[in-house]
Amino acid sequence: MRIPTIVAGTAALALLAGCGDSGGTTGTPTTATTPTSNSSGGGDTTANGAPKVKNPLEVKAFEANPCGMATPAQVEAFGLPGVTGRVNSGAPGASCIWLGASAPSKITPSATLIPGGKGLDAMYQNKDSYAAFEVLPAIQGYPAIMNLQVDQRADGNCDVSVGLSDEVALLVLIVTEKGSPRFADPCGAATEFANQVITTIKAGAK
Repeated sequence: MRIPTIVAGTAALALLAGCGDSGGTTGTPTTATTPTSNSSGGGDTTANGAPKVKNPLEVKAFEANPCGMATPAQVEAFGLPGVTGRVNSGAPGASCIWLGASAPSKITPSATLIPGGKGLDAMYQNKDSYAAFEVLPAIQGYPAIMNLQVDQRADGNCDVSVGLSDEVALLVLIVTEKGSPRFADPCGAATEFANQVITTIKAGAK
């Protein structure tokens, strides 16, 4: 299974080393606390131009249980029947990975809550350092970007970052195998998975 190294903002997301193809067991999650906002006062954008989040989401429950960011039904609908999320303790924040190289969709998504208290603002601050940076349509009203330290879209890999609040960003990383129906559009797959995660987080925040 191919594992790319992709950087979100200034923090590298290291995927689970020595992973198998599918299935999995949960482990001890990485603790990530929600810091105090440092975004600029007033206006619709943060200090470095990221859109401010009008309806911030509460993520504390998912910091404690990152694999709860996607329900079993959502994972199955994504083409990963029987695949259980594994806590990714090597990530910079609370993170889960669903190892699906041998699943029908031949796709491995991961979802990470990026700590640091700057949300998308830090990524906008560093946008000139990315090999590819693109503002995407908002996902359920939450600002989204594609930010690739190494552009591996032609290899079936992509990541999408979404501002859940002005302080917390969600990073969804997609790795596909050749022969995957998602191989030609990994960023579309990342956007779809991010949409599912946001649906779950919104439901859990009620």
